[in-house]
Amino acid sequence: MPYKRYQKDLFCSAYSKDGYLFQFAVKLKNAPGAIAEVAKFFSSKHINILQGFHMVCSNPEEAVWGFFADLKGSNERVEDLIKEIKKLSSVLEVEFSGPIIDGLIVDELHFPITVLNERSIVMKIKTFAGCFKRLYEKFGSGAAFILYEMGKAAGEEKAQSEREKLDKLTALKVILAERAAKGWGMAKIEKFDEEKAEAIITVQELFECIPFQGRSKETKSQFFRGYLAGVFSQFFGKSVLVTESECIAKGDKNCKFIIQVHSEETN
Repeated sequence: MPYKRYQKDLFCSAYSKDGYLFQFAVKLKNAPGAIAEVAKFFSSKHINILQGFHMVCSNPEEAVWGFFADLKGSNERVEDLIKEIKKLSSVLEVEFSGPIIDGLIVDELHFPITVLNERSIVMKIKTFAGCFKRLYEKFGSGAAFILYEMGKAAGEEKAQSEREKLDKLTALKVILAERAAKGWGMAKIEKFDEEKAEAIITVQELFECIPFQGRSKETKSQFFRGYLAGVFSQFFGKSVLVTESECIAKGDKNCKFIIQVHSEETN
């Protein structure tokens, strides 16, 4: 039974034309009720919390709650609020920042971005599409080779790190689940035969192909196709051939990848 999914908006910025926006970073005791205490305080001051995130610090006894808030409905000065917040029993530290321009607040208090404790960056799909387009304009068919090899290197590195801890099928499930969490696409294992070194993977809304959805006569995945080649070559210990047999770029429902041992190794 498929899950009901909700959009995950990265904590980055907020805009309200008529709002009085501020950003807060509150270091808390990592204990039940800590967030509730701060939220109750803001509610009592008629302050609307717009968006935020919560994470445990490197010290497991501490956590950070970062959020944007609209103070329009409150008569409080932000400096006075900070003094009161610091008096709450669960609060250890408080930082705040104001809007860049009227109505626009951008996260300036949290850096760097990490995913699974690894430093990461975020790029819009539109930006990726522009980069891919420029590669094809400059290098022609050679761009496909470049993107494929970039993906393959990334896949090899990821598979090496996971297969040291897990069996192959479990590692593959983890790797593909992380692709969804990181916004690449929602992947499903249709087939995994370790003995024959074969697999079939389908992906919904693959980031690489979405910009071309329904507008191409050919399949468009090169980077993710290479990524799978890197993953499975590490898992199977052999050179593999990854074919994208279906693609949303040419009107198919999903992108479908068939993984097989390279023909040269089967002779």
